[in-house]
Amino acid sequence: MEKNARPWDLYRKGFQAISDELHDERMEICRSCEFFIKASGQCKKCLCFMHAKTKIPNAFCPEHKWDKVEIK
Repeated sequence: MEKNARPWDLYRKGFQAISDELHDERMEICRSCEFFIKASGQCKKCLCFMHAKTKIPNAFCPEHKWDKVEIK
């Protein structure tokens, strides 16, 4: 069973972030979303800071606008 993404995953030893291209795609989706808070960079639905969350492979959008990815 895969665990949910957590912000501190970014600092875990051996953490592998998604590609810069995919991160940019996710952020573009977030920036155009009605739930994105421009001033803080947070999502009104999950309250996450999206610049960090969009780098985590097993993170996903609560509105199903982007999903988890598997890094090989």
